[in-house]
Amino acid sequence: MLLISLLLLVASIFADDPYNCTVTQTINPPANISTPVIYPATWNPSKDAPQYASGQSCSWIVNVPKGMYALLQIKAMTNESTTLQVNDSTGYVTIIQLADMEPFFLMDPFFRIDLQANKIGTFGMRIRWNIVQNASSTAWRTRQRSSPHTMFGGDFDNVTTIEADTRVNLLTLSPTRFSGDSSRLLRNTQVYDGNSIEAKHIGNLYQIHQNGARFVSTGKYLTLRSLLPGYYAVGNGVIVQDYEDVKPFHSYKAINCIMEAPCNVILDATNGTAAAIRYSDEVIYMRNIKMTETNKISVYTDFVTDAHKLTDYLSININTTIPQKLNGQYTTFVLDKDHAIVSLTSDGTNWTSGFGGRRGFMTSPNYAINSNNQNFEDKIYSTSSKSSKISFYIDKASIPYGVTTISILRDRNTVFNATYSLENLPEDSTISAVGDMLSVQYQLNPTVYSKGIYISFGFDENGSAGMVFSILLIAIVSIFI
Repeated sequence: MLLISLLLLVASIFADDPYNCTVTQTINPPANISTPVIYPATWNPSKDAPQYASGQSCSWIVNVPKGMYALLQIKAMTNESTTLQVNDSTGYVTIIQLADMEPFFLMDPFFRIDLQANKIGTFGMRIRWNIVQNASSTAWRTRQRSSPHTMFGGDFDNVTTIEADTRVNLLTLSPTRFSGDSSRLLRNTQVYDGNSIEAKHIGNLYQIHQNGARFVSTGKYLTLRSLLPGYYAVGNGVIVQDYEDVKPFHSYKAINCIMEAPCNVILDATNGTAAAIRYSDEVIYMRNIKMTETNKISVYTDFVTDAHKLTDYLSININTTIPQKLNGQYTTFVLDKDHAIVSLTSDGTNWTSGFGGRRGFMTSPNYAINSNNQNFEDKIYSTSSKSSKISFYIDKASIPYGVTTISILRDRNTVFNATYSLENLPEDSTISAVGDMLSVQYQLNPTVYSKGIYISFGFDENGSAGMVFSILLIAIVSIFI
Protein backbone atom coordinates (compact mmCIF):
# COMPACT_ATOMS: atom_id res chain seq x y z
CA MET A 1 0.00 0.00 0.00
CA LEU A 2 2.93 2.36 0.72
CA LEU A 3 4.27 1.71 -2.79
CA ILE A 4 0.91 2.57 -4.33
CA SER A 5 0.76 5.82 -2.34
CA LEU A 6 4.26 6.79 -3.50
CA LEU A 7 3.38 6.04 -7.12
CA LEU A 8 0.24 8.16 -6.82
CA LEU A 9 2.27 11.03 -5.38
CA VAL A 10 4.79 10.92 -8.22
CA ALA A 11 2.01 10.65 -10.83
CA SER A 12 0.17 13.64 -9.38
CA ILE A 13 3.16 15.94 -9.93
CA PHE A 14 3.12 15.40 -13.68
CA ALA A 15 -0.56 14.69 -14.32
CA ASP A 16 -3.27 16.93 -15.74
CA ASP A 17 -5.94 18.26 -13.42
CA PRO A 18 -7.97 15.41 -11.84
CA TYR A 19 -11.35 14.81 -13.46
CA ASN A 20 -14.77 14.77 -11.82
CA CYS A 21 -17.27 12.06 -12.72
CA THR A 22 -21.05 12.17 -12.84
CA VAL A 23 -22.70 10.63 -9.79
CA THR A 24 -24.43 7.85 -11.78
CA GLN A 25 -24.04 7.12 -15.47
CA THR A 26 -25.72 4.52 -17.66
CA ILE A 27 -23.68 3.20 -20.55
CA ASN A 28 -25.28 1.35 -23.46
CA PRO A 29 -23.50 -0.39 -26.35
CA PRO A 30 -22.92 1.87 -29.35
CA ALA A 31 -24.67 1.24 -32.67
CA ASN A 32 -21.36 -0.04 -34.00
CA ILE A 33 -20.16 -2.45 -31.30
CA SER A 34 -16.75 -2.76 -32.94
CA THR A 35 -16.07 0.71 -31.54
CA PRO A 36 -15.28 0.53 -27.81
CA VAL A 37 -16.49 2.99 -25.22
CA ILE A 38 -13.61 4.66 -23.39
CA TYR A 39 -13.90 6.51 -20.10
CA PRO A 40 -12.91 9.26 -19.74
CA ALA A 41 -13.58 9.85 -23.43
CA THR A 42 -10.33 11.80 -23.89
CA TRP A 43 -8.16 9.06 -22.42
CA ASN A 44 -5.77 7.02 -24.56
CA PRO A 45 -5.67 3.47 -23.08
CA SER A 46 -2.04 3.08 -24.14
CA LYS A 47 -1.18 5.87 -21.68
CA ASP A 48 -1.30 5.97 -17.90
CA ALA A 49 -4.77 6.14 -16.43
CA PRO A 50 -6.02 9.72 -15.75
CA GLN A 51 -6.42 11.04 -12.25
CA TYR A 52 -9.80 11.39 -10.62
CA ALA A 53 -10.52 14.08 -8.02
CA SER A 54 -10.97 13.23 -4.37
CA GLY A 55 -14.18 13.61 -2.41
CA GLN A 56 -16.60 12.12 -4.94
CA SER A 57 -18.74 9.03 -5.38
CA CYS A 58 -19.51 7.75 -8.88
CA SER A 59 -21.24 4.75 -10.43
CA TRP A 60 -21.41 3.41 -13.96
CA ILE A 61 -24.20 1.00 -14.91
CA VAL A 62 -23.28 -0.82 -18.11
CA ASN A 63 -26.04 -2.63 -19.99
CA VAL A 64 -25.28 -5.87 -21.79
CA PRO A 65 -28.00 -7.09 -24.20
CA LYS A 66 -28.87 -10.79 -24.17
CA GLY A 67 -26.71 -12.65 -26.67
CA MET A 68 -23.75 -10.35 -26.00
CA TYR A 69 -20.95 -10.06 -23.47
CA ALA A 70 -18.82 -7.06 -22.56
CA LEU A 71 -15.03 -7.13 -22.37
CA LEU A 72 -14.15 -4.58 -19.71
CA GLN A 73 -10.51 -3.55 -19.25
CA ILE A 74 -9.48 -1.36 -16.32
CA LYS A 75 -6.32 0.59 -15.66
CA ALA A 76 -6.26 2.01 -12.14
CA MET A 77 -4.29 2.85 -9.03
CA THR A 78 -6.22 3.56 -5.84
CA ASN A 79 -5.33 3.85 -2.14
CA GLU A 80 -6.48 2.50 1.20
CA SER A 81 -9.17 5.19 1.63
CA THR A 82 -10.71 4.71 -1.82
CA THR A 83 -12.97 1.90 -3.02
CA LEU A 84 -13.13 0.89 -6.69
CA GLN A 85 -15.18 -2.21 -7.40
CA VAL A 86 -16.84 -4.16 -10.21
CA ASN A 87 -20.17 -5.84 -9.45
CA ASP A 88 -21.14 -8.39 -12.12
CA SER A 89 -24.57 -9.76 -13.09
CA THR A 90 -24.30 -12.62 -10.57
CA GLY A 91 -23.58 -10.21 -7.70
CA TYR A 92 -19.89 -11.11 -7.46
CA VAL A 93 -17.84 -8.10 -6.33
CA THR A 94 -14.19 -7.52 -7.30
CA ILE A 95 -12.22 -4.85 -5.39
CA ILE A 96 -9.52 -3.18 -7.50
CA GLN A 97 -6.46 -1.39 -6.11
CA LEU A 98 -3.91 -1.76 -8.90
CA ALA A 99 -4.76 -2.85 -12.44
CA ASP A 100 -3.13 -2.57 -15.84
CA MET A 101 -5.86 -3.22 -18.41
CA GLU A 102 -7.15 -6.09 -16.30
CA PRO A 103 -9.80 -8.01 -18.29
CA PHE A 104 -13.35 -8.78 -17.17
CA PHE A 105 -15.83 -10.83 -19.24
CA LEU A 106 -19.26 -9.65 -18.21
CA MET A 107 -22.65 -11.08 -19.08
CA ASP A 108 -26.19 -9.77 -19.46
CA PRO A 109 -28.22 -7.99 -18.31
CA PHE A 110 -25.78 -5.44 -16.80
CA PHE A 111 -22.80 -4.86 -14.52
CA ARG A 112 -21.89 -1.96 -12.27
CA ILE A 113 -18.68 -0.10 -11.43
CA ASP A 114 -18.53 1.96 -8.25
CA LEU A 115 -15.89 4.49 -7.22
CA GLN A 116 -15.83 6.00 -3.74
CA ALA A 117 -12.88 8.40 -3.95
CA ASN A 118 -11.71 9.88 -0.67
CA LYS A 119 -8.26 10.62 -2.08
CA ILE A 120 -6.86 11.27 -5.53
CA GLY A 121 -6.14 8.15 -7.60
CA THR A 122 -6.17 7.03 -11.20
CA PHE A 123 -8.87 5.19 -13.16
CA GLY A 124 -9.71 4.61 -16.79
CA MET A 125 -11.67 1.90 -18.58
CA ARG A 126 -12.41 0.51 -22.01
CA ILE A 127 -15.57 -1.46 -22.79
CA ARG A 128 -16.14 -3.47 -25.94
CA TRP A 129 -19.35 -5.39 -26.56
CA ASN A 130 -19.20 -8.67 -28.46
CA ILE A 131 -21.69 -11.14 -29.85
CA VAL A 132 -21.67 -14.51 -28.11
CA GLN A 133 -20.77 -16.77 -31.02
CA ASN A 134 -22.52 -20.05 -31.74
CA ALA A 135 -20.51 -23.09 -30.71
CA SER A 136 -20.73 -26.84 -30.94
CA SER A 137 -21.73 -28.87 -27.93
CA THR A 138 -19.64 -31.50 -26.16
CA ALA A 139 -20.79 -33.89 -23.45
CA TRP A 140 -18.73 -35.59 -20.71
CA ARG A 141 -19.78 -38.12 -18.09
CA THR A 142 -18.27 -38.61 -14.65
CA ARG A 143 -19.36 -41.57 -12.59
CA GLN A 144 -19.28 -42.60 -8.95
CA ARG A 145 -16.24 -44.56 -7.79
CA SER A 146 -14.24 -43.74 -10.88
CA SER A 147 -11.13 -41.77 -11.78
CA PRO A 148 -11.35 -37.97 -11.77
CA HIS A 149 -11.58 -36.30 -15.16
CA THR A 150 -9.46 -33.29 -16.14
CA MET A 151 -10.32 -30.84 -18.92
CA PHE A 152 -8.37 -27.81 -20.10
CA GLY A 153 -9.10 -24.32 -21.41
CA GLY A 154 -9.36 -25.33 -25.05
CA ASP A 155 -12.01 -27.92 -24.19
CA PHE A 156 -14.39 -25.10 -23.32
CA ASP A 157 -14.24 -23.51 -26.78
CA ASN A 158 -17.30 -25.67 -27.27
CA VAL A 159 -20.28 -25.60 -24.95
CA THR A 160 -19.15 -28.40 -22.62
CA THR A 161 -21.76 -30.14 -20.49
CA ILE A 162 -20.69 -32.51 -17.71
CA GLU A 163 -23.10 -35.09 -16.37
CA ALA A 164 -22.61 -36.91 -13.05
CA ASP A 165 -24.45 -39.79 -11.46
CA THR A 166 -25.42 -37.53 -8.54
CA ARG A 167 -23.95 -34.00 -8.70
CA VAL A 168 -20.85 -32.51 -10.36
CA ASN A 169 -17.92 -31.55 -8.11
CA LEU A 170 -15.61 -29.05 -9.86
CA LEU A 171 -12.14 -27.83 -8.88
CA THR A 172 -10.02 -25.34 -10.84
CA LEU A 173 -6.36 -25.61 -11.87
CA SER A 174 -4.10 -22.60 -12.41
CA PRO A 175 -2.87 -21.60 -15.89
CA THR A 176 0.50 -23.08 -16.82
CA ARG A 177 1.40 -21.59 -20.20
CA PHE A 178 2.36 -18.05 -19.19
CA SER A 179 4.72 -16.76 -16.54
CA GLY A 180 3.33 -14.61 -13.77
CA ASP A 181 -0.25 -14.61 -12.55
CA SER A 182 -2.44 -15.20 -15.59
CA SER A 183 -5.27 -16.71 -13.55
CA ARG A 184 -7.45 -13.65 -14.24
CA LEU A 185 -7.85 -14.95 -17.77
CA LEU A 186 -10.02 -17.69 -16.29
CA ARG A 187 -12.78 -15.07 -16.30
CA ASN A 188 -13.20 -15.99 -19.96
CA THR A 189 -14.82 -19.34 -19.09
CA GLN A 190 -18.39 -19.06 -17.85
CA VAL A 191 -20.08 -21.61 -15.60
CA TYR A 192 -23.76 -22.59 -15.76
CA ASP A 193 -25.56 -24.71 -13.18
CA GLY A 194 -27.39 -27.01 -15.57
CA ASN A 195 -27.22 -28.80 -18.90
CA SER A 196 -26.90 -25.77 -21.21
CA ILE A 197 -25.91 -22.10 -21.33
CA GLU A 198 -29.57 -21.32 -20.80
CA ALA A 199 -29.25 -22.66 -17.25
CA LYS A 200 -28.48 -20.40 -14.29
CA HIS A 201 -25.24 -18.47 -14.82
CA ILE A 202 -23.28 -18.72 -11.59
CA GLY A 203 -20.11 -16.87 -12.63
CA ASN A 204 -16.76 -17.81 -14.13
CA LEU A 205 -13.83 -20.10 -13.36
CA TYR A 206 -11.73 -17.28 -11.93
CA GLN A 207 -14.29 -16.63 -9.22
CA ILE A 208 -14.31 -20.31 -8.24
CA HIS A 209 -10.51 -20.32 -8.38
CA GLN A 210 -10.25 -17.28 -6.11
CA ASN A 211 -12.56 -18.84 -3.57
CA GLY A 212 -10.04 -21.67 -3.28
CA ALA A 213 -12.83 -24.21 -2.87
CA ARG A 214 -14.93 -26.52 -4.95
CA PHE A 215 -18.17 -25.78 -6.72
CA VAL A 216 -20.92 -28.39 -6.59
CA SER A 217 -23.83 -28.33 -9.01
CA THR A 218 -27.35 -28.37 -7.66
CA GLY A 219 -28.31 -31.17 -10.06
CA LYS A 220 -26.62 -33.77 -12.27
CA TYR A 221 -25.31 -31.27 -14.83
CA LEU A 222 -22.78 -28.45 -15.12
CA THR A 223 -21.94 -26.51 -18.29
CA LEU A 224 -18.76 -24.58 -19.18
CA ARG A 225 -18.24 -22.23 -22.11
CA SER A 226 -15.37 -19.88 -23.06
CA LEU A 227 -16.42 -16.58 -24.63
CA LEU A 228 -13.19 -16.06 -26.59
CA PRO A 229 -12.27 -19.48 -28.00
CA GLY A 230 -8.60 -20.36 -28.20
CA TYR A 231 -7.10 -17.00 -27.38
CA TYR A 232 -7.50 -17.36 -23.66
CA ALA A 233 -6.74 -21.09 -23.41
CA VAL A 234 -3.75 -20.54 -21.13
CA GLY A 235 -3.30 -24.04 -19.82
CA ASN A 236 -5.92 -23.68 -17.12
CA GLY A 237 -7.98 -26.71 -16.28
CA VAL A 238 -10.69 -28.22 -14.12
CA ILE A 239 -10.97 -31.49 -12.24
CA VAL A 240 -14.47 -32.96 -12.21
CA GLN A 241 -15.75 -35.84 -10.10
CA ASP A 242 -19.04 -37.22 -8.97
CA TYR A 243 -19.90 -35.43 -5.75
CA GLU A 244 -20.70 -38.67 -3.92
CA ASP A 245 -17.00 -39.65 -4.14
CA VAL A 246 -15.87 -36.50 -2.31
CA LYS A 247 -18.93 -35.74 -0.20
CA PRO A 248 -17.27 -36.83 3.08
CA PHE A 249 -14.78 -33.96 2.86
CA HIS A 250 -15.73 -30.79 4.71
CA SER A 251 -13.24 -28.92 2.54
CA TYR A 252 -11.76 -30.03 -0.77
CA LYS A 253 -9.38 -28.20 -3.07
CA ALA A 254 -7.00 -28.66 -5.98
CA ILE A 255 -3.27 -28.34 -5.42
CA ASN A 256 -2.04 -25.49 -7.62
CA CYS A 257 1.73 -25.52 -7.63
CA ILE A 258 4.62 -24.90 -9.96
CA MET A 259 6.71 -27.92 -8.99
CA GLU A 260 10.07 -26.41 -9.90
CA ALA A 261 9.97 -24.95 -6.39
CA PRO A 262 8.82 -26.61 -3.15
CA CYS A 263 5.06 -26.37 -2.76
CA ASN A 264 3.38 -26.23 0.63
CA VAL A 265 -0.13 -27.66 0.75
CA ILE A 266 -2.03 -26.34 3.76
CA LEU A 267 -4.79 -28.58 5.11
CA ASP A 268 -7.27 -27.25 7.66
CA ALA A 269 -9.52 -29.89 9.21
CA THR A 270 -10.60 -27.94 12.28
CA ASN A 271 -14.23 -28.08 11.12
CA GLY A 272 -14.14 -31.51 9.51
CA THR A 273 -12.09 -33.71 7.19
CA ALA A 274 -9.96 -31.75 4.71
CA ALA A 275 -8.65 -33.05 1.38
CA ALA A 276 -6.52 -31.76 -1.46
CA ILE A 277 -5.97 -33.40 -4.85
CA ARG A 278 -2.90 -32.98 -7.05
CA TYR A 279 -3.02 -33.45 -10.82
CA SER A 280 0.16 -33.86 -12.83
CA ASP A 281 1.74 -36.08 -15.45
CA GLU A 282 5.05 -35.70 -13.61
CA VAL A 283 6.38 -37.61 -10.62
CA ILE A 284 6.38 -35.64 -7.36
CA TYR A 285 8.06 -36.20 -4.01
CA MET A 286 6.90 -35.54 -0.48
CA ARG A 287 9.77 -33.66 1.16
CA ASN A 288 8.27 -32.80 4.55
CA ILE A 289 5.12 -32.91 6.66
CA LYS A 290 4.27 -30.62 9.56
CA MET A 291 1.49 -32.02 11.71
CA THR A 292 0.39 -32.37 15.31
CA GLU A 293 0.49 -35.53 17.40
CA THR A 294 -3.29 -35.78 17.28
CA ASN A 295 -4.00 -36.11 13.56
CA LYS A 296 -3.39 -38.40 10.59
CA ILE A 297 -2.79 -37.81 6.88
CA SER A 298 -3.91 -40.53 4.49
CA VAL A 299 -2.60 -40.59 0.92
CA TYR A 300 -4.51 -42.08 -2.01
CA THR A 301 -3.78 -42.54 -5.68
CA ASP A 302 -6.41 -41.80 -8.34
CA PHE A 303 -9.48 -41.36 -6.12
CA VAL A 304 -10.26 -41.99 -2.47
CA THR A 305 -11.18 -45.58 -1.79
CA ASP A 306 -9.60 -48.27 0.41
CA ALA A 307 -8.20 -50.09 -2.63
CA HIS A 308 -6.29 -46.94 -3.70
CA LYS A 309 -4.82 -46.07 -0.33
CA LEU A 310 -1.04 -45.75 -0.39
CA THR A 311 -0.21 -45.06 3.25
CA ASP A 312 -1.00 -43.17 6.46
CA TYR A 313 1.27 -40.61 8.08
CA LEU A 314 1.43 -39.90 11.81
CA SER A 315 3.71 -37.52 13.64
CA ILE A 316 5.66 -40.47 15.04
CA ASN A 317 6.68 -41.84 11.63
CA ILE A 318 7.19 -38.82 9.36
CA ASN A 319 10.92 -38.58 10.07
CA THR A 320 11.49 -42.07 8.71
CA THR A 321 8.91 -42.16 5.90
CA ILE A 322 9.94 -38.96 4.11
CA PRO A 323 10.98 -38.46 1.32
CA GLN A 324 8.40 -40.44 -0.63
CA LYS A 325 7.99 -40.73 -4.38
CA LEU A 326 4.44 -40.43 -5.73
CA ASN A 327 3.41 -41.67 -9.17
CA GLY A 328 0.09 -41.35 -10.95
CA GLN A 329 -1.83 -38.41 -12.39
CA TYR A 330 -3.90 -37.92 -9.25
CA THR A 331 -2.83 -37.98 -5.61
CA THR A 332 -5.20 -37.04 -2.79
CA PHE A 333 -4.12 -36.05 0.72
CA VAL A 334 -6.77 -36.42 3.42
CA LEU A 335 -6.40 -34.92 6.91
CA ASP A 336 -8.73 -36.15 9.64
CA LYS A 337 -8.50 -33.20 12.08
CA ASP A 338 -6.55 -30.10 13.15
CA HIS A 339 -3.94 -28.61 10.77
CA ALA A 340 -1.10 -29.95 8.66
CA ILE A 341 1.28 -28.78 5.92
CA VAL A 342 2.50 -31.16 3.23
CA SER A 343 5.57 -30.01 1.30
CA LEU A 344 5.89 -31.31 -2.27
CA THR A 345 8.66 -30.96 -4.82
CA SER A 346 9.74 -32.27 -8.22
CA ASP A 347 13.30 -32.64 -6.89
CA GLY A 348 13.95 -36.31 -6.15
CA THR A 349 17.53 -35.85 -4.98
CA ASN A 350 16.99 -37.52 -1.59
CA TRP A 351 14.59 -40.23 -2.75
CA THR A 352 17.35 -42.85 -3.21
CA SER A 353 18.80 -42.29 0.27
CA GLY A 354 18.47 -45.43 2.42
CA PHE A 355 19.21 -43.95 5.84
CA GLY A 356 18.82 -45.95 9.04
CA GLY A 357 15.17 -46.44 9.96
CA ARG A 358 13.99 -45.46 6.46
CA ARG A 359 10.53 -46.73 5.45
CA GLY A 360 8.82 -46.22 2.13
CA PHE A 361 7.12 -47.81 -0.83
CA MET A 362 7.46 -48.10 -4.60
CA THR A 363 4.56 -48.30 -7.04
CA SER A 364 3.97 -48.69 -10.74
CA PRO A 365 3.38 -45.46 -12.70
CA ASN A 366 -0.39 -46.05 -12.75
CA TYR A 367 -0.80 -48.19 -9.68
CA ALA A 368 -4.41 -49.20 -8.86
CA ILE A 369 -5.59 -48.26 -12.37
CA ASN A 370 -6.02 -50.86 -15.09
CA SER A 371 -3.25 -49.84 -17.53
CA ASN A 372 -0.55 -51.30 -19.78
CA ASN A 373 1.82 -48.52 -18.69
CA GLN A 374 3.07 -50.00 -15.42
CA ASN A 375 6.75 -50.78 -16.02
CA PHE A 376 9.29 -49.20 -13.68
CA GLU A 377 12.76 -49.63 -12.24
CA ASP A 378 14.02 -48.02 -9.04
CA LYS A 379 16.95 -48.25 -6.64
CA ILE A 380 17.57 -47.18 -3.04
CA TYR A 381 21.13 -46.96 -1.67
CA SER A 382 22.23 -47.37 1.95
CA THR A 383 23.84 -44.30 3.52
CA SER A 384 25.34 -46.30 6.39
CA SER A 385 29.11 -46.74 6.64
CA LYS A 386 28.26 -50.38 7.21
CA SER A 387 25.75 -52.40 5.24
CA SER A 388 22.11 -52.09 6.20
CA LYS A 389 19.45 -54.64 6.88
CA ILE A 390 17.19 -54.18 3.84
CA SER A 391 13.62 -55.49 3.96
CA PHE A 392 10.81 -55.58 1.42
CA TYR A 393 7.27 -56.85 1.06
CA ILE A 394 5.44 -57.38 -2.24
CA ASP A 395 1.74 -56.89 -2.74
CA LYS A 396 1.30 -59.96 -4.90
CA ALA A 397 -2.18 -59.08 -6.17
CA SER A 398 -0.83 -58.04 -9.58
CA ILE A 399 2.15 -60.39 -9.76
CA PRO A 400 0.40 -62.79 -12.19
CA TYR A 401 0.19 -60.01 -14.78
CA GLY A 402 3.85 -59.01 -14.78
CA VAL A 403 7.38 -60.01 -13.84
CA THR A 404 8.98 -58.50 -10.72
CA THR A 405 12.73 -58.76 -10.17
CA ILE A 406 14.18 -57.73 -6.80
CA SER A 407 17.87 -57.67 -5.98
CA ILE A 408 19.85 -56.72 -2.87
CA LEU A 409 23.52 -55.96 -3.43
CA ARG A 410 26.44 -55.62 -1.03
CA ASP A 411 29.71 -54.13 -2.28
CA ARG A 412 28.38 -54.65 -5.81
CA ASN A 413 27.87 -58.35 -5.16
CA THR A 414 24.38 -59.82 -5.32
CA VAL A 415 23.33 -61.28 -1.98
CA PHE A 416 19.67 -61.72 -2.87
CA ASN A 417 17.92 -61.99 -6.22
CA ALA A 418 14.44 -63.24 -7.05
CA THR A 419 12.09 -62.99 -9.99
CA TYR A 420 8.38 -63.28 -9.22
CA SER A 421 5.69 -64.13 -11.73
CA LEU A 422 2.65 -66.34 -12.16
CA GLU A 423 4.95 -69.37 -11.99
CA ASN A 424 6.82 -68.08 -8.93
CA LEU A 425 4.59 -66.14 -6.56
CA PRO A 426 6.21 -64.44 -3.54
CA GLU A 427 5.40 -65.68 -0.08
CA ASP A 428 3.05 -63.58 2.02
CA SER A 429 5.88 -62.34 4.21
CA THR A 430 8.63 -59.78 4.54
CA ILE A 431 12.04 -60.70 3.16
CA SER A 432 15.31 -59.24 4.49
CA ALA A 433 18.97 -59.34 3.61
CA VAL A 434 22.05 -57.33 4.55
CA GLY A 435 23.35 -55.12 1.79
CA ASP A 436 23.84 -51.56 0.58
CA MET A 437 21.46 -51.33 -2.39
CA LEU A 438 17.88 -52.40 -3.16
CA SER A 439 16.90 -52.76 -6.82
CA VAL A 440 13.32 -53.28 -8.01
CA GLN A 441 12.11 -53.83 -11.56
CA TYR A 442 8.57 -54.51 -12.77
CA GLN A 443 7.86 -55.45 -16.37
CA LEU A 444 4.49 -55.95 -17.99
CA ASN A 445 3.73 -57.34 -21.41
CA PRO A 446 2.56 -54.29 -23.41
CA THR A 447 -0.50 -56.19 -24.63
CA VAL A 448 -1.58 -56.91 -21.04
CA TYR A 449 -3.40 -54.51 -18.70
CA SER A 450 -2.60 -54.59 -15.00
CA LYS A 451 -3.17 -52.54 -11.87
CA GLY A 452 0.56 -52.52 -11.28
CA ILE A 453 2.45 -53.37 -8.14
CA TYR A 454 3.07 -51.97 -4.65
CA ILE A 455 6.28 -52.82 -2.77
CA SER A 456 7.06 -51.71 0.80
CA PHE A 457 10.71 -51.40 1.84
CA GLY A 458 12.80 -50.58 4.89
CA PHE A 459 16.43 -49.85 5.76
CA ASP A 460 17.79 -50.49 9.27
CA GLU A 461 21.25 -50.28 10.83
CA ASN A 462 22.91 -53.67 10.87
CA GLY A 463 24.93 -54.75 13.92
CA SER A 464 26.72 -57.66 12.28
CA ALA A 465 29.35 -57.67 9.55
CA GLY A 466 28.02 -60.97 8.24
CA MET A 467 25.16 -61.36 5.82
CA VAL A 468 21.81 -62.18 7.37
CA PHE A 469 18.82 -63.46 5.46
CA SER A 470 15.50 -63.92 7.18
CA ILE A 471 11.85 -64.25 6.43
CA LEU A 472 9.58 -62.37 8.82
CA LEU A 473 5.89 -63.17 8.89
CA ILE A 474 4.58 -59.61 9.17
CA ALA A 475 1.71 -57.88 7.36
CA ILE A 476 2.40 -55.41 4.56
CA VAL A 477 1.40 -52.15 6.15
CA SER A 478 2.03 -52.65 9.85
CA ILE A 479 5.75 -53.28 9.58
CA PHE A 480 6.55 -50.05 7.78
CA ILE A 481 3.98 -47.55 9.00
